[in-house]
Amino acid sequence: AGVVSLSSRVTLRDEDEKEDVEYQIVGSQEANPMSGRISDESPIGRGLLGHRVGETVTIDAPAGEMKFTILSVENA
Repeated sequence: AGVVSLSSRVTLRDEDEKEDVEYQIVGSQEANPMSGRISDESPIGRGLLGHRVGETVTIDAPAGEMKFTILSVENA
C-alpha cells in the first residue's frame, strides 16, 4: 500500500509552485490531463510509478525539471 501504480489517485506537493495537485495515473487511452487523468507513459506518470508516500521525486519534463513530494496514494 502507498505505492504509485496504474489507476492510483495521487496527491502531490509541487515543490516549485508550493501548491498541491492531484492526478490519477491511467492508461494512455484514458488520459485527460485537463481533468487530472495523466497517462502512465507521460513524463510525470512514468516518473511517479513505483514511488511511495513521503518520497520526493524529480521528473524531467518537456517544461524542465519538476520536483514533487508524494502526499498520499489511493489505489483502486
